[in-house]
Amino acid sequence: MPKIQVSTGISIYYEWHGDDDGIPVVFIRGTGADSSRWMPQVNEYKEKYKTLIFDNRGVGKSESPKGPYSVKMMADDTVALLDSLKISSCHLSGLSLGAAIAAKVAIDFPEKVKTLQLHAGWAKTHGYAKMYFSMMARWLEVGGLDLYYDAAFLYLFPPDFITNNYEKVMSALDNMKKNSSPIEGMQGQIEANMTHDISEELKKIRAPTLVTVGEIDMCLPPSYSRELTDGINGAELIIFPKGSHLFGIQDPQTFNETTLEWLERIEK
Repeated sequence: MPKIQVSTGISIYYEWHGDDDGIPVVFIRGTGADSSRWMPQVNEYKEKYKTLIFDNRGVGKSESPKGPYSVKMMADDTVALLDSLKISSCHLSGLSLGAAIAAKVAIDFPEKVKTLQLHAGWAKTHGYAKMYFSMMARWLEVGGLDLYYDAAFLYLFPPDFITNNYEKVMSALDNMKKNSSPIEGMQGQIEANMTHDISEELKKIRAPTLVTVGEIDMCLPPSYSRELTDGINGAELIIFPKGSHLFGIQDPQTFNETTLEWLERIEK
């Protein structure tokens, strides 16, 4: 699969899936996660939409320049990729840091975003989120990437899910480590998390917006998604019962059915 040099000065790895000629769905992943983590969604979405996944600055097969990074910088990377691929408008879907990036794209480049999905996102780093991101930085400082991934994974899924799907979870952890950020890239992405604040800009978002979050998200609890929903005119909020930060992996069938149903309803 290809890489492309974009106008923000980095090389970005991307993949196309599906054959539809309509407006594509573009997925943006979160901190330290490469684009392959979207495959449980891509495998469903590609039957109805052409889909684009890519590795953010600092992870996977994309370049990982030394930081600091910002959400604005990563949003500009995303738009530079869209421009390079001649994508004038898309259905944009982001998770966690990817949700922050997607929201910033919708704020700064509204013409690029036909619809917007923000999964397990947040508008401003404060309170619990500030403590969590600070802890992420500490894990990386003390134990490097290996400790970071081991520790962070405990917050991504409910304890019962990890126990009942232990081999699956360990396989996913191993995959994330194999496709991890260089340490400079991880540091840059955590810095982007720490400095994120679009709370005063949410009113600029005009695209129809779906906000989702797991009921027991231990990284960015539902209160942060409520802040997003309250700030975006007409946004819809869905809270997945017993859902985690990575509900799209925990229960891809429910996640896919819910988000595709919303997208198809908005398009009618």
